Parts: sequence; C-alpha cells; structure tokens
Amino acid sequence: MTYCIAHNITSPLGSTSQANFQAVRTGSSALRRHQHRGLPEAFWGALFEENEVEERFSTAFPDAAPDAFTRFEQLALMSICEALSHTSVRLDSDDTLLVLSTTKGNVELLDPILRPDLPRERVCLSVAAEVIATQLHHRGTPVVVSNACISGVSALVVASRLLESGRWRHAVVCGCDVQSAFIVSGFQSFKALSDAPCRPFDADRTGLNLGEAAATMVLTTDKQLATSSSWHLAVGVVRNDANHISGPSRTGEGSYLALRDVLAAGQCTPADLAFVNVHGTATAYNDEMEAIALSRAGMEAVPVNALKGVFGHTMGAAGVLESILSMQAVEAGVVLPTRGFSHLGVSHPIAVSTDERPTCGQQFVKMLSGFGGCNAAMLFAHGEQPLSAPSTTHRPTLAPLHTVRITPTSVAVDGTPRPVSGEGGALLVALYKSLAIAYPKFYKMDALCRLGFLAAELLMNALAPDERCHLEQTAVMLVGRSGSLLSDTKHQAAIQSSTAFFPSPAVFVYTLPNIVSGEIAIRHHFLGDTTCFMAESKAPEQIALLLDTITHDPQARHLLGGWLECTDEAHFEAELTFYDLRPA
Repeated sequence: MTYCIAHNITSPLGSTSQANFQAVRTGSSALRRHQHRGLPEAFWGALFEENEVEERFSTAFPDAAPDAFTRFEQLALMSICEALSHTSVRLDSDDTLLVLSTTKGNVELLDPILRPDLPRERVCLSVAAEVIATQLHHRGTPVVVSNACISGVSALVVASRLLESGRWRHAVVCGCDVQSAFIVSGFQSFKALSDAPCRPFDADRTGLNLGEAAATMVLTTDKQLATSSSWHLAVGVVRNDANHISGPSRTGEGSYLALRDVLAAGQCTPADLAFVNVHGTATAYNDEMEAIALSRAGMEAVPVNALKGVFGHTMGAAGVLESILSMQAVEAGVVLPTRGFSHLGVSHPIAVSTDERPTCGQQFVKMLSGFGGCNAAMLFAHGEQPLSAPSTTHRPTLAPLHTVRITPTSVAVDGTPRPVSGEGGALLVALYKSLAIAYPKFYKMDALCRLGFLAAELLMNALAPDERCHLEQTAVMLVGRSGSLLSDTKHQAAIQSSTAFFPSPAVFVYTLPNIVSGEIAIRHHFLGDTTCFMAESKAPEQIALLLDTITHDPQARHLLGGWLECTDEAHFEAELTFYDLRPA
C-alpha cells in the first residue's frame, strides 16, 4: 500500500498546503487580468507577481544563488523542500525516488532573450530534472513524466507502481509548471482562453484560465511512517479515448473507462465517495465530456467540484495540487465549492458543488483529461479504509513479440532489414508510401509523430493472427530525450517577433511529447494507458523499469513501448517493441 505522509503547495496564494487550503475556503482566487508579458493580447490567469518566485526562493534558500536556476526549477525546489521538511524521508537516500511531473518545464528558454546566461539544453525536461535532483543531492535518476494535462496524476500512478515493485521505499512526486508567452500564445491560437475568470460547468463558460504552481507529495510504503489518518493512494489508471489529439471523446469513453476501472479495482461504489474532483477546465467540450463520463459511471448524484476558478489550469502541477486540496477538504469534512459555477451548462445532470457543504465521506476520486486523448483517475482513501487495491504479488510479465528499429538510414523489423529509399525525413515519407495505407493525416504530423506512427504500423503489421486478441487493451509507453522540441522550436519562431506574431494551432498541438502516443492510439483504437517519459539517455535498464509499470494495470493485455527520439528530421531513432502481458 502506498501512503502520502506529507505534501506542499506553492502557488500565488501561498507557500504551504494549509495556506492554499485556507485561501480556497475564504473565497480567494489567484486569477487576475494580465497585460503584456510578451504577448499582444491580455489574458486572465493565476500567475506569480513579477520577481515573486525569485524573492520567495531567496528567502527559502538564503545560501543558494537564485541566478543559477530558472523560475521553474526554483518553484519545484521550494515545494519539494517544504514538503520534505515535515518528514524524515531524505532524497539523498538510495531508498528514495524522485518523480517530476511537468508539461513544458523550461520551455521559455527557447526565447534567446530570456536568461541568456543559462545553458539552452535545460529546455530538455530530463536536463532540468537533473538540475533539480543535483541541488537536492538525490542519488538516483529522476523519473520525468510529461503526459499533457494529466501529468500530475500520471506521475502519482507511476510513482505508486514503482514503490509497489519494491525497489524503493519512498517517492517524492513534484508537479510543476510556469507560464510563458510560449504557452499562453498557443492556447490563444486555439481560442481556448476565457477573457474573464473561468466558470467550470457553467452555462456561460467561455474557456479556461492558465495558472502556475508547484505541488509535492511525499509517498511511502513504510507502514511505520504512516499513521491511522494517513492517505492511501488506493489505485490509479490512465486510459486513452482513441478519439482526437486535441478534442475529447463525445461519449466520454476514456474518462468513463478510467472511472470504471479505479472503482472496480478499489472495490468502491459511487455511494462511498465524498466527492469527485474533476478536471473542470471550463471549456465547452471538456466539461461536457466529463459530465457524460460521470453519468455513464453512475455518478450523477456524487458531489462534483473543480478548482480551476481559483488556481487556473496549472498543467503539470494540477493533478498533484488538486489532489492535495481534496485530501484537506475530506479531513475538514467539507466539499469545496466550484468557483465561477452558477447554472449547469452540460447535458447530464451532475451534482456540481456551488457552495461549501459538509461530507462524512473518507474517499474521493481525482479526474484529469488532456491532449493526446489521455484520461486519468485516481482513488484516494483517508485512514484505515476497507479498500482492496489490485494485488501486486502475482503481476504478469512482459513477453516481447516483435521489435522495430528505425534510424535516418535504416529500417528493421525483428532484426531483418527492410528496403528503404532516401534518408532522414525523406525516408519516413518513402516508408509511409511503401506501406500502402490511406491515412492522409500522416502529412500533418510532426517528425516525432511520423516516426512513432510508422514504427507502430510496422509492429502491428508483424503481429500474427493469434497475437491480435484484445488489442483495444493495449498500452503505449514511450521514452525519449528531446520530446516535442522540434515543434517547440517552430512555435517559438512563430511568436519571437512582435511584428510577426503568428502562433499556429496546427503547430502548437504537437508541442506536447505525448501527442505521438495519442496518434498511435487513434490509429489502432488502443484504449489502454498512454504515458510519456523523458530520460537523459537511452538506458535499457531504466527503460525496462518504466515499461514494467504497466504490469500493475489489471486491464492491460499488451504494451507497445520503448525508445522514441527525434532531435530533428535528420537525426532520430525509434526502437519499439510489442509485448504481451503474460501471467507470472
């Protein structure tokens, strides 16, 4: 069993979990209208004041040099250290794992004008994680999860599974993101931002607000460190809806499957829940999709709340931050209100909380959804609850069936070279044409997605008829270093000049490393886990460790996973394997 024994939230509303919780209960909101910040249009968001992060960091770390760290790194360091101050867990112990959840990390370093004193390689999430880990004297290799908006819950799922594997006793999970012209301009190009404080699930909602924060949980499997009132991370899952890379399923399929599977695995009924803390971005389609999923799961009467009207969408921090606040709400015996909500604006009659209300429940579910078709849900339980989490004693093993390797000059399936023409990007186009498939969307993809799409296509073509059972229960887990950096660079170029400021939604949608897993899931109708990891190098042992986390998912039947790296259209490598999950 995995327990949460300490936590922290560092946001514009405060530097501790308690300060943030009290701010929510007293009706505070960090949302403000912001002008400039490198953008031609004003926007609403929950941001730190100028230099506020640096000033807080100098106070928290008087002996450290603030200029040695980015705002993102400073924020993560503050949150992690404050959370650890409440426990005896140490990051310099071999027993402790560090997990970082983020969507864009130091992406603002792509702007050559900002922080020219810092190495640009820190835009790579794995490099930023190493900077944080080194400052904290962490001995191991940090695990980096970048899974769009569900990154926070994804990281908690991964950390819990790694702890249950027995290799570590403790894990420190930090979700963190800061806002920049890069991110805001991208959402503006999608017309997804509200020009007023957001209104989740309301009939008059017009879009989301962005936010920035860091949130940390300290997890352990050591029962001696837990108390009778500790929180259990009972079970968590990720499910893809195989629908669209930037739009949710109209049937709520992915979210419904995630809800169904966590309740079943935890042997929990809707009546057992204090509430469901939903994603609640206040966009038209997300809120409608979540309402459909809740209705399909028989949860129309369960109290529902969303916290984006207080903190905005904090991206990689959201899953951790909102789970911590939900824990505190259960401890206080309340369901927090949904700020901005007034009149229900979705097609299914869910019970959105308008005001703070009492609850006796000791369990809640946290939901998230994101680009790439990903959806996550996690069941949390307070104290000594009679929950039954999936058994990890007899986990299945990963049995490799087929492997594909693609480089700029070669393609091989199960070690056998496949004739190809051209090199680099031209090779990928020629390979696509040689497969004789009609999938015009291929030409809209960036190079990373083309690479992953083709490797997956070759793997699926290699499957024998008796290897094709239950393919919808296939997971996709990818590990790489550069992630979406190629598309990131293109988007930055489109916004670098104020006189030629033309962000494109067609480019911005590919500025998330996990989009490639969504493309694969859509093509093959995979409804299983889709998770993206960032790593500093192609280390087989580390990759195997990350891929093995899928064996904790009782619904997984297959895994398509491995190394996927694309620096640019002339430098890339895919080495992906299709596995069966077989009984131990």
